Amino acid sequence: MKKTYIILYILPFFLFTAINAQESTCLNDTIKLTITEFRGEHYWQQSTNGSDWSRIDDYQGDTLTIITSENQFYRFEVLEGNCIPIYSDIVELIVHNPPVVVLNDIDSVCINESNILLSSGTPTGGTYWGNQGITDGRFIPALAGAGSHSYFYKFADPVTLCSDTAMAYIEVLPLPSIPLAGEDLLEIIQDSVQLNGNSPEIGNGYWEIIEGEGGYFSDSTLFNTWFFKGPENNAYKLLWTIKGKCGTNNDELDLIFLRLSKNPCPGTPVVFDSEGTMYPTLQIGNQCWMSENLNTGIYIASTETSRAHSDASDNGIIEKYLFDNNEANAALYGGLYDWDEMMNYSEEPGSQGICPEGWHIPSNDDWEELNDFYENRDPGLHLKEGGDSGFEGKLAGDRHNQGFFVSFGSSGFFWSSNTYSYNGANDGYIRELCACNDALDKVHFSKKTAVSVRCIKD
Repeated sequence: MKKTYIILYILPFFLFTAINAQESTCLNDTIKLTITEFRGEHYWQQSTNGSDWSRIDDYQGDTLTIITSENQFYRFEVLEGNCIPIYSDIVELIVHNPPVVVLNDIDSVCINESNILLSSGTPTGGTYWGNQGITDGRFIPALAGAGSHSYFYKFADPVTLCSDTAMAYIEVLPLPSIPLAGEDLLEIIQDSVQLNGNSPEIGNGYWEIIEGEGGYFSDSTLFNTWFFKGPENNAYKLLWTIKGKCGTNNDELDLIFLRLSKNPCPGTPVVFDSEGTMYPTLQIGNQCWMSENLNTGIYIASTETSRAHSDASDNGIIEKYLFDNNEANAALYGGLYDWDEMMNYSEEPGSQGICPEGWHIPSNDDWEELNDFYENRDPGLHLKEGGDSGFEGKLAGDRHNQGFFVSFGSSGFFWSSNTYSYNGANDGYIRELCACNDALDKVHFSKKTAVSVRCIKD
């Protein structure tokens, strides 16, 4: 809509009144007609054909304001006494309809999308603009920001110069919330744990297990759901994902459920070796034991010969045998170590050996205290796998000093850090759990024999 000012002039009465001006206007334009100096009674007149005139009785000022709606003629009439009326020049207003301008809403876009060329306005050839995000006919989502944005399109008819403007909306969608799975939980002492992911403000969240078997969620779509471990697995890696219309983000969470014995040591329910392998602890009397066989170091195959020998060496690397040279036995029964390797090539009773920091290879005195704890002299009954102590002593057999494997299922052997020396012998003391009795027998083997190892806390 535009405003136009037109000045009219009073003509001498003897001149023939004719159309003096044509003004092209657009529908709903504002036109102001102003008359020059005059005196006497006066009226504004209008006509639809330029011949038949009628007065505009409710307006007698020197300026007439018109909101255009149809073609019309206008003039000014002046009466002075009984004289013939005097008229101004005539103005014909030709009213044109504005063009039909259409602008469609744009489908929602993501804030990280590239610039969008605006092209939905018709007729083509107009101009786009808006309050935010529009530059040179392009919409820039990142500049506009998330939310609903209005934008405009104006088109002017090149013939009539009439114009119109249409408005539409663009919805800019935000990126999904950044997921935070929470701090890693590495010492879970129960079989379940409540997770602590962040509640998504934008998007929907869900948990997944990406490492570990048998676990499950009470509701995988809840940020603070409960997770339950499986019967055979204690370490899990979870993924907390938040997904929205504009992308997907995720964050990892590590869980470690501690395998606990029947009576964990107070303040030290588990212990980790230098490789990060976890062992439950067991309090028996005043002693704190590992409740599983040590399983640290790299596997080396045992070679069978006709003489006593060790396939391990003093090379700064912990080396272990596995029964029958079967690597599957590592997780089930732990490693088998010869005496020197187990002692880390020390001769001192009670040395740390290959045990974790703060632990040591049990001495004869340590084993004797454990034996004496059971007043009925039946420690084997309690210490063997399935016994009521939680020691779970497995009958894992041994690697004979000539390299072959024996005694699996019939006896379990555990090194002491003491040396047996008699008549030139240089053996290591061993404690034996036998399927045949309930004792914890004290025996000695060649130090090149390899048996199981239990560590005891300093």
